[in-house]
Amino acid sequence: MSYGTNTHEVGSGNVPELPSAPELTPPSAIPLIAGLFALTIFIIDTFTPLGFAIAVLYSVVVLMASTFCNRRGVLLVSAICMTLTVLSYFAQHKLAANPALVRALMSLSAIGATTALALQNQAANTIVRERARLLDLTHDTVFVRDVKEVITYWNHGAEELYGWTRDEAIGRVSHELMKTVFPVPLEQINAELLRTGRWEGELVHTRRDGTRVNVASRWSLQRDERGRPVATMETNNDITGRKHADAELRASERRFRNIFQAAAVSIWEEDFSQVKAAIDDLKAQGVTDIARHLASHPELVRDAVSLVKIVNVNDATVKLFGARDKNELLVSLHKVLVPESELVFAQVMVAIAEGRSLFESETALRTLQGDALTALMTIAFPPESYDCVLVSLMDITERNRTQEALQQAQAELAHVTRVTTLGQLTASIAHEVNQPLAAIVTNGEACLRWLGRQPPEVEEVRGAVESMISDGRRASDVVSGLRALSRKTDPQRAQLDLNGVIDDVVLLVQREVFNHRVVLRLEHAPGLPPVPGDRVQLQQVVMNLVVNGLQAMAAVDDRPRDLTIRALRRGNEAVVEVRDSGSGIDPVNMGRLFGAFFTTKDDGMGMGLSICRSIIEAHGGRIWASHNDGHGATFQFTLPLAGESPAPAAASRADA
Repeated sequence: MSYGTNTHEVGSGNVPELPSAPELTPPSAIPLIAGLFALTIFIIDTFTPLGFAIAVLYSVVVLMASTFCNRRGVLLVSAICMTLTVLSYFAQHKLAANPALVRALMSLSAIGATTALALQNQAANTIVRERARLLDLTHDTVFVRDVKEVITYWNHGAEELYGWTRDEAIGRVSHELMKTVFPVPLEQINAELLRTGRWEGELVHTRRDGTRVNVASRWSLQRDERGRPVATMETNNDITGRKHADAELRASERRFRNIFQAAAVSIWEEDFSQVKAAIDDLKAQGVTDIARHLASHPELVRDAVSLVKIVNVNDATVKLFGARDKNELLVSLHKVLVPESELVFAQVMVAIAEGRSLFESETALRTLQGDALTALMTIAFPPESYDCVLVSLMDITERNRTQEALQQAQAELAHVTRVTTLGQLTASIAHEVNQPLAAIVTNGEACLRWLGRQPPEVEEVRGAVESMISDGRRASDVVSGLRALSRKTDPQRAQLDLNGVIDDVVLLVQREVFNHRVVLRLEHAPGLPPVPGDRVQLQQVVMNLVVNGLQAMAAVDDRPRDLTIRALRRGNEAVVEVRDSGSGIDPVNMGRLFGAFFTTKDDGMGMGLSICRSIIEAHGGRIWASHNDGHGATFQFTLPLAGESPAPAAASRADA
């Protein structure tokens, strides 16, 4: 059949005429047969007195030549045939008006007409072959089938996708070859194809290796000049990967929705796009310090809250905020925010301005019934669009209450531990108080004697009074430190001089150091920045470590009893070391030193080091113990310096 010379336009109803094979290569015998046939015609026409135009048969030779010659070759063969026709005529007849001349002219006309038709057909076939080559360049599968669904053309893309070669596919019924699975009955598809000239949809084909492939298929119907269907061109795109990706995406969305609804924490899906636009507008106006600008214009924060659109909330949110259904919460954030929340929302706006991907903070909120709650808020900002921002809220109201109760219990336990430690130091503290008091009495008696002399020795009196004042202040400092350590108060954070904290402890343990025959060395860090903390609690830690060091050296008689208290700076932390030359730490006990109720003393409670760890960790630091190279052990703890972030590792270590 012939499809004419229509252009290849997918979906237009026009189908190009496509050859059934990629090359029209004739058998090698055709040129020889054509030559012999032409020679036979010449002999018969020249040497036999036949009364009809046998030279017309040269047209067959021209047609045969058109299958293996190009345009120039066909013209050459045509010219040779015409020449042979003329030679045959002159060989038998003279130039005269007779029937032979008419037959010769008819033969020449037939040869010429056949040549023209052959050249025209050859040009058309060339165009068709070029179009077929273009179809082979596309990655899409293209094949043509006739009205009986028999494949008449199969391009290279079809070979790659389905696995059958061109020769294997041509002549086969397409739907049987590929075991096509249709989305609707084939009769319904064909009805639409006949009505509109095209059809589009998704099909499932089976490849040669038995695997299935999903394709997006487009059918175009070609009709003849009478409007009758003659062929259908089918163009298919492999969408198997896309189908799998779509299926995975849908499954992922289902999992997300299931997690979203079933999560035990409150999750909000919010649209922050207008808030982002408002922040970008501020930047365009030249505002560089967003935090300061929002602090001086609090109305901008309230306006920004109104710009947030609540897209969805999960069931946990409905329950947490006491709503009847989610629609009560989709109205506005103002329904759950309190004035304190606006400060946190301002920080959220700063995070957006800085391009952060995550924001975390505690915030105060309220339920729809007006009950206060505290939540740990986490906001995940997408990298590009802000129209789908996930906000999770974890209710920590009860946790905070429990933590406050725990801190209170820890403070009371720390107080008990301090009092117990002070009880152990009673004799030393009494001596530290009695010594300046005795000096005051002695100096007072001396003053009376000097005043009783004639004339009174005023300069001696003045010197004695100054000594009395100094001793009184020393006794007062001891008493103040003792009262601070024994007083039961809530922790008070302030900027502390760590060297001064150590000096306060040394003042209370000086007599204990002397009684244990210990040489105490202090190594202060000059210029050490302040640390944020509670003075009493940090004094308790240092005092506990010093007393432990003194007790560890109580049985040492074969070497000097040295105790070193050292303060230094290490990066963004302050470090305090308490090093002794005692008996050291049993490696078996190293991992349990800071555990509650662990002690190696017969009369110990096992709470001292555990309390120290709690205090240091509450201050954002770490505490650990290690063996000395020689004798004894070293206890160290770190504290973040003022304005610095704590070290990443916040857990206590039993060994350095």
